[in-house]
Amino acid sequence: MINTKAKYIRPLVQTLIFLFLTIIILVYRLYINGLIDIKILGIGDLNPYGGWNALRETALGSGYVFEGISKSMALTLALTASAIIGGRFFCGWICPVGAIQDLASRLGGKSGKGSNPLWFKYPILLMLLIISILGYGAKIAEFSPWRALLNLPDINSGFFILAGVFLASIFLSRFFCRYLCPLGAAQALVGSMSILSLKHGKNCTRCGSCLRDCPVGIRLSAGSDTISPECIRCMKCVENCAADKENDIRLKVGNKSVSLTAYAVIMLILFAVLWLGLPQIWSGSQISGDIVLGSLKDGTYLGEAKGFAGKIITEVYVTEGRISDIKVIKHQESNGWYEEVYMTLPREIISKQRLHVDAISGATKTSKGLIKSVEDAIKKAQ
Repeated sequence: MINTKAKYIRPLVQTLIFLFLTIIILVYRLYINGLIDIKILGIGDLNPYGGWNALRETALGSGYVFEGISKSMALTLALTASAIIGGRFFCGWICPVGAIQDLASRLGGKSGKGSNPLWFKYPILLMLLIISILGYGAKIAEFSPWRALLNLPDINSGFFILAGVFLASIFLSRFFCRYLCPLGAAQALVGSMSILSLKHGKNCTRCGSCLRDCPVGIRLSAGSDTISPECIRCMKCVENCAADKENDIRLKVGNKSVSLTAYAVIMLILFAVLWLGLPQIWSGSQISGDIVLGSLKDGTYLGEAKGFAGKIITEVYVTEGRISDIKVIKHQESNGWYEEVYMTLPREIISKQRLHVDAISGATKTSKGLIKSVEDAIKKAQ
């Protein structure tokens, strides 16, 4: 019989988080379309690869300067810290793509079916890191089911992958988590060092009955009393031994057991504090061009610069020696990431008549590209 608390608490947490995410996306859509003046979080703030992008820029970008912790960077830190503390908690309790797979599995009645998690996702993770280092990260980002979910109802390449993940999970529970997810692979690697671990009793016979409902198909190892780091911490197996309660799987720190409720509360608080708290301590960044706006010649000027995904070309209008309008006439930036940048930064530049403005959290590279493009146009007007 499945652990009763795990049966109800985790789906409740997943549902509330998914509803919260839906509200964030809806409010943001209204915001970037000019229907309301507030937002909860931007789409860029929900990018779990923000920390990796910053690390890559630090290592490879010439002249990179640390400009504060954005929410997307803090999200990466929260993912890493939570995995070190409590394993793949994010995968099992928070990840919306995981929640979608669980829904599909319930529809298909396939929980716990299939083979052990395979290693495909690890070379996928390595491949993505290499592609990103080579500067082609924006090209493959469009295939991300995570991005597709954040950009619904837009239809793109990632949407079809997300739909495929849902359909596959009807027939094989947590299909994406088991075989393909690069974020899950990173979480498993870091989670192998987790402080809170799942262990079974010393006299366990490894019959596997406690894991019959495991959504990722984990089986007990003959050489270890600790559950595989592939575990997504759904907690269905905890205290679920049919033969001997002394050999139950339990969540432990050393030899001390931790209850499911305590685990969920600790991990949720830790995750929220790191993700939303760190940017308040080392908050966002300001960006500026290298020139000071002086007397400008009236006219219309084109500028271009490299953004995240390609060139950003702007058209800058100068009237009576002042910037009167800025239009982005061509770009290759991703939906969900560029809209706020193009809506907010030109307005600030025109209002301040300066190129010193706040970058949009989670879209720093797009913000810098826009500023540099405007700067390139302004140089022609001086």
